Amino acid sequence: MKVLLDSNFVISCVKRKIDFVFELQNLGFKVIIPREVIQELKDLRLKSKHDDRIAINSAIDMFNSIKIKKIKLGEGKIDNKLIDYGKKGAYIASLDNYIRRNITNRVVINSANNKLMIERG
Repeated sequence: MKVLLDSNFVISCVKRKIDFVFELQNLGFKVIIPREVIQELKDLRLKSKHDDRIAINSAIDMFNSIKIKKIKLGEGKIDNKLIDYGKKGAYIASLDNYIRRNITNRVVINSANNKLMIERG
């Protein structure tokens, strides 16, 4: 099973100190980070609050230091491309309501215990 990461999911996990790559791999997922999401994180870093910048820098450093598959989504809005992958069967790790409404297989954060939760439509 493949899971593609969205920027808001990554930032939230880092801020909550959730080792999301490890947890997803333990659940049997092959973790994939789109290059466009990495670029989006770099762009967000320039206009974010201090605590978000720290989380974004940590995430970017982590993606550069661990072996994780990076793919190019192609032209178009990132959210729409993630939805396209989700409709083809991939899981999408996102907190974005627009994305979550449009896909059936998703990974979210359970706020009660800071654990990852798999949702299947």
